[in-house]
Amino acid sequence: MAKSPNITPSSWSVRATYNYKYPGWIEQNPFISAIFEAAEQEATKKNEQEVDVQNELAWIDFVENEFIKDMETYPEAESIINNIIRKDN
Repeated sequence: MAKSPNITPSSWSVRATYNYKYPGWIEQNPFISAIFEAAEQEATKKNEQEVDVQNELAWIDFVENEFIKDMETYPEAESIINNIIRKDN
């Protein structure tokens, strides 16, 4: 399929901001203030979840590097396998 010479991929992104012109309108309007509070709570919850995930991943990496990486045998797994083999016989 031929490429159009007029179409090139863009590497720029779009960012938009809005500054409200009426100071105090958020505090005076309970509906608007509730929306802003809910958005702030969601942002806070998302940040906390991201931190929890990063902490959990760091813990998994630590455990793997400190304990599991150098293991040559897995005694608990071997005992489970041996119990299963004994039950089958």
